[in-house]
Amino acid sequence: MTNQSSEGQEFNEGQELSKALDAFIQTATMEDGIEIIKQYPFLLSDQADIFLASLIHKARQQGQESIAQALDERRDFLRSVRQEQEENQNQNCEL
Repeated sequence: MTNQSSEGQEFNEGQELSKALDAFIQTATMEDGIEIIKQYPFLLSDQADIFLASLIHKARQQGQESIAQALDERRDFLRSVRQEQEENQNQNCEL
């Protein structure tokens, strides 16, 4: 029984991640991107990074280089926001 509820939770988390990434990918500006990240902070998680990397890989396998590059730019943006947050947290801990 525990396994089924765990699988259901993972499915829901996967759906939420897909929904959040879809919203993030469709943003037109960095400001819009930041707003989506505020709504879905788990976009900065390792799981989101791995999922985005798999989408990039699939796009390249299918010969969709322009899509892969666009996704790669979004991934870099998420990574920079994540790094900035980590640096800010480290500075706050030192105070």
